Amino acid sequence: MSTTSARPVSRTVPAIAATGVLLLGIAVTACSPADNTDSTTAPTTSAQATVTTRPTSDAPAPTTAEAPNGDGGESEDAPADTCSELTGDEAVARWASDVPINAENYPWAPDWAVTDGYDSCADLSWIILPIEGGTASSPYQIMLFHDGRYLGTATSEAYGFYPTVSRVDDATLSVTWHWPRDGESNAGASGESTAQFTWDAASGSVSMSGEVPPV
Repeated sequence: MSTTSARPVSRTVPAIAATGVLLLGIAVTACSPADNTDSTTAPTTSAQATVTTRPTSDAPAPTTAEAPNGDGGESEDAPADTCSELTGDEAVARWASDVPINAENYPWAPDWAVTDGYDSCADLSWIILPIEGGTASSPYQIMLFHDGRYLGTATSEAYGFYPTVSRVDDATLSVTWHWPRDGESNAGASGESTAQFTWDAASGSVSMSGEVPPV
């Protein structure tokens, strides 16, 4: 892959009411799960996005867009801003099937999902979803939740290598993706791209700012 200059991107994506879920996304290419050879990459791509959404109280259907997207709607039987009372495993069981298939068409492995970042009462929390039979460079997806209800994936594309996700505060997450620079093997990958995702209660939206892995 040839080296290109990073391009700042700023966009607002409308909610997609027909599907009932919100996906974050910056369209990029994920690493192949079977790629154990040296790979080359371009600089990371800057990105900013803000999208309005409402949390759901039941399982939504997925969509794909350029930022947290879709309109989950609100149940008449439950307020939008209450804890879901689901465990991380229960959230995976309910919503993992709504995560769009990755570019390599490998099935997700909900039984191996990492749920440590899930919080049924947090403004924003996460679950990391791997693929079946993955390797070090296999794609992962990051599922995002508000009050324990699924909003969508952090990006429309699944990126290779296990991401580092940390909590900044109750409403903000920091995600660092890892990737190999020019001439590096997958085992020696040193490239990093970091973005923040923030839930804004006043606007009912999740904003993304920072960088995603190179195309």
